[in-house]
Amino acid sequence: SSAASDVYKRQPLYYLANAASYTNEILRIVKQESIDVVVAGNLLPPLLYSLAVKLVERRIPFVFDLQDYYPTSATGYITDADSLAGMLVRGVFEAMTQYLIRIANCVTVPGIALAMYAKSVGAKDVHIIPNGVSEYFLKLHDGGKIRRELGFEENDLVVGYIGSIEFWLDMEPLIRATSILHKQGAPIRLLMVGRHLQTGYPLKVEQWIRRYGVEEITRWLDFVPHRKVPEYIAAIDIGAIPFNIRDLTAYYAAPNKLWEYLSQKKIVLATPIPEAIINKEYLFIAKNEYDYLNYFRIFLADEKREWSDVIEKGYKKAQRKIWLHSVQ
Repeated sequence: SSAASDVYKRQPLYYLANAASYTNEILRIVKQESIDVVVAGNLLPPLLYSLAVKLVERRIPFVFDLQDYYPTSATGYITDADSLAGMLVRGVFEAMTQYLIRIANCVTVPGIALAMYAKSVGAKDVHIIPNGVSEYFLKLHDGGKIRRELGFEENDLVVGYIGSIEFWLDMEPLIRATSILHKQGAPIRLLMVGRHLQTGYPLKVEQWIRRYGVEEITRWLDFVPHRKVPEYIAAIDIGAIPFNIRDLTAYYAAPNKLWEYLSQKKIVLATPIPEAIINKEYLFIAKNEYDYLNYFRIFLADEKREWSDVIEKGYKKAQRKIWLHSVQ
């Protein structure tokens, strides 16, 4: 709703306005509890910057957990990152993020792209802690019940996206490709599980669904409990990772959904972000709507020999991607 959207937009401004008081409170806790090392991440750059400077002054080791490309991800929750105001905010956040990387005793990242970025701006020490899946994802499910509940037929090709619907995605080519095949009479369906976090991007997705005439073949659900996610993945045939390669948040991402899709032996179609290219032996790359169309048609033609080896290799890789292995 618009009211909820307004609240989300005000949250970053609230944290910015109170950065000094938050910093002082965190430092008070650090001193009171005799904390030896501080691991910080997923904070707005100005707040984290203020905290890190104080930690360095007090010679407290600081680990910067760079979970994504903060300059655009943080800017995106305040304003359009491509607007004039957004470019100014992003520039300030970029300078702060690079400073944090340089002064941190250690930087941790989830993927290769962010590791290369951190090293390129002067990180002293970089460690990759790869994303993983919970062990319960590795239990294979029969998605038939959920397919029936959603009105999908057994022979439908169900293309799914599971996750937040936000500004780092490029959903339009996927929706256009789905629309083209639908108009040609192909039994294709689209399932999205997840809603927005803080921006208005889902409104654009709704407009594209209407514009390209796929309302009747689209099911868009809210977030589901994490333990239920494997059951919904089991209900799809193709797992999409339609990240916008022109958005730096997406470009530097290491999407966990790759391993989640593969844990249920699903075909994965991803845009060519670095992490997808690195793992291309387990997935297929879709650069545009024509690539989506090509792969959809191959699967509809039941030419599964092209997919089976990739799926099996991906499933075996996903089995090694549980969190227990990631932390060892």
